[in-house]
Amino acid sequence: RIEKEGFKVADWVKDMVKSGKKKFYEQKDGKIYFYDVVGLKDYVEMKTKPEIINLALLKENKSKIIKQNAGASLIDLGDGVLCLEFHTKMNAIGEDILVMANYSLDELEKNYEALVIGNQGQHFSAGANLMMILMLAQDGEWDEIDRAVRMFQKMNMRIKYSPKPVVVAPHGMTLGGGCEIVLHAPRVRAYAESYIGLVEIGAGVIPAGGGTKEMLLRAIQRAPKRDDIDLTPFIREAFETIAFAKVSTSALEAKKLGYLREYDTISMNKDYLIYDAKKIALSMVEEGYKPPLPAEIVALGKQLYANFLVGIYLMREANYITEYEAHIGKKLAYIMSGGDFTSPQIVSEQHILDLEREAFLSLCGEKKTQERMQYILKYGKPLRN
Repeated sequence: RIEKEGFKVADWVKDMVKSGKKKFYEQKDGKIYFYDVVGLKDYVEMKTKPEIINLALLKENKSKIIKQNAGASLIDLGDGVLCLEFHTKMNAIGEDILVMANYSLDELEKNYEALVIGNQGQHFSAGANLMMILMLAQDGEWDEIDRAVRMFQKMNMRIKYSPKPVVVAPHGMTLGGGCEIVLHAPRVRAYAESYIGLVEIGAGVIPAGGGTKEMLLRAIQRAPKRDDIDLTPFIREAFETIAFAKVSTSALEAKKLGYLREYDTISMNKDYLIYDAKKIALSMVEEGYKPPLPAEIVALGKQLYANFLVGIYLMREANYITEYEAHIGKKLAYIMSGGDFTSPQIVSEQHILDLEREAFLSLCGEKKTQERMQYILKYGKPLRN
């Protein structure tokens, strides 16, 4: 074609084609080769930086794949470190990923030193499989939705309390369920360009994989440790982050929104992200990593719930939110208040997880939630109904 258009083709290109080689680069046995024009006139292995771990190339060596299914793969990164890689459309989280994640955690506990949860798709994860949830809700399969939510909650709690180090490496869109995995990670190594957020309100539900619970817990932990401290403004800030579906425009902003902690670190080069996460995982092993103690959460009960209801009423009166958004907001407020207590109580994480799941199931049964889900699936943006 180049010659037909009146241009000269280099002699070495003609020689290469005559020798039976049809491309300049070749992949084989997990390595990249290039055609050496000057020396061998043959393919030569390309030397790459050790900081660049290419998961697709690594998987060409079948011995590196420990297990895989349609949604995820478990890969041996070497040095006793595993990598759980998602590879669904938009890396949406479905049962395949949950099953593989649980297998990965089992394998970690038995045979390996650390686990990295990361991938090299365009985005880390766009959240839970909304189509699956909508279909189950329309069919009235409430037990199946309950089972799926419980499975996701348990997986995230296993990540949080894993006896061995787990590092999550988000990049690009890290929304909904993807954000909840990040929130439960013992350590996070995020790519600078990460858009992290709990956006479930747009789909007519609340974060139910432990995201609401973690944001509540982090809000309480941010408050000064004094007996007379009022936790209300700290919890209200976390409530607004979820209620307004705030998404960070960078990993740095994710720290301000509470999706990342101050000690979570950032990679400026996306090509180095898996390597950087692996390095952190190994350093955690060397330091003698121990999982955190079970967290206790302060539930302020009716006092905080009443405070939230006033705010929701004023926002509705000002036409800042719709009637249905006020309804979802009340469900979220009840969870973040910790339930129907008349005075502040100390509750377990499981107590808040149960409230999350109950609210999620009840909202899935609402016609307007199903309309929101359908609209997002059809148009890719939220419906304000």
